[in-house]
Amino acid sequence: MKILWLLILFSISLFSDTVKESAEKAYLANVNTALIFTSESGLSSGQYRFTKAGYRMENYALPFRFHLKPFRENMNLFINGGVGYSITRLDTQTQTTQANTEITLNHDNKLQTYAGGVGLGLRYRSAIGIDYLGSVGIIYSRVGTTINPNDEVGEAIKNFFDSNYNDNITYKFQLAADYEKMYKDYRLYLKGAYKLYETKADFTFDALSGFNTQSSVATVAMGVETPHLIRYEEDFLSLEPYVKFHSLQGDIIDVIEFNNYMNAGVVAYWNTPDFPAWAERFYLEVSTARAEGLEGYNIGLGFTLDY
Repeated sequence: MKILWLLILFSISLFSDTVKESAEKAYLANVNTALIFTSESGLSSGQYRFTKAGYRMENYALPFRFHLKPFRENMNLFINGGVGYSITRLDTQTQTTQANTEITLNHDNKLQTYAGGVGLGLRYRSAIGIDYLGSVGIIYSRVGTTINPNDEVGEAIKNFFDSNYNDNITYKFQLAADYEKMYKDYRLYLKGAYKLYETKADFTFDALSGFNTQSSVATVAMGVETPHLIRYEEDFLSLEPYVKFHSLQGDIIDVIEFNNYMNAGVVAYWNTPDFPAWAERFYLEVSTARAEGLEGYNIGLGFTLDY
């Protein structure tokens, strides 16, 4: 996730920093943006329009979490991670003139990011019904770009960046607490999580050296799962509407230009207690993301492994 951020940064604050400073700031913030806005449920695809910053992002992801069998009555390890692909484009053609220098960036400019990672975590189930989770993980991402500016300054940028791929390593740290309670066959829950992403990039170009950035997101989620609505033999359908509130911190804010956003969505579960033995249930999830500066949606398909 590297260059489109140079493009975006040029479009919103051209020449306020040096080219090196702009590239560093924009590139790394975009890496973290794609990681944070990648869904963590199922085989998913999403589309986001960052209206203040003036760009669009498409995400395709396959995250997973697998809980291992408890090694104590109330403790177990889990493995999480996933793979993903995202495309980021300028929302409209942007032209900026400063110090008698003009640069035009068009909608064909795009940043392509491939990412994959794995992590290990520990879950503790307390006697009062709260699950505490902590995990650490590492994410590898590879970023390339297509740039088509149409003037001399743009050609210089193209020669500097185009047809190159950069490698990044992101360290992800997560703490979470989940509380669930049954009420008349309804499963109510309240969840909180804090995730920290620290990305280190190593440009292969002579003009730039390695650098790093940090971004974090704190999330509070509330939802309820219904009892069975439709039953077929032992299988049954249930629905889970939910709402999530997110607070962002760190370098990501300089790029997306907002601090908070909200998700609202619903999950449809097809519960399979008997067959197949490896899956507890399958689901379809649809959600929307909104903020002053963000419009987006996400669609996910997946299943929950049964152990």
